Amino acid sequence: MSENLAKLRGWTAIQCPIYLRTMKTLTRKQLEARKAKAVRFTHDVLGDSDRADEIEDESLEKYAERRHIQVVNPKGVKKMAVKTRRDLIDRIKELEEENENLQDRLQEISDLAGESEEEGDDDQGEA
Repeated sequence: MSENLAKLRGWTAIQCPIYLRTMKTLTRKQLEARKAKAVRFTHDVLGDSDRADEIEDESLEKYAERRHIQVVNPKGVKKMAVKTRRDLIDRIKELEEENENLQDRLQEISDLAGESEEEGDDDQGEA
């Protein structure tokens, strides 16, 4: 709470109850609505057009910070694109082909390892 606001309400920052210092959480849309409401209230009820303009010009992030509000879906968070059925089927085919290639390589490696073990067994049997 700002020092001036604390003095205005008769509280010092230390005396301010804990529930007044906790942050509310709002979505970006809710915060925009609350800010617009604050602008209308300041202009219409308080009659302070200059302050209403200041609030309106203030960025949403600064407004939230000043009002001790946490934005739960901040700007920049993008939703994952929804893939079409065709895209998903194509991706499955790609993965199946890749899986088949890897299985073939594993079989080749297994065959080579089996040959090496057989040669190793032959060497031990001769001794």
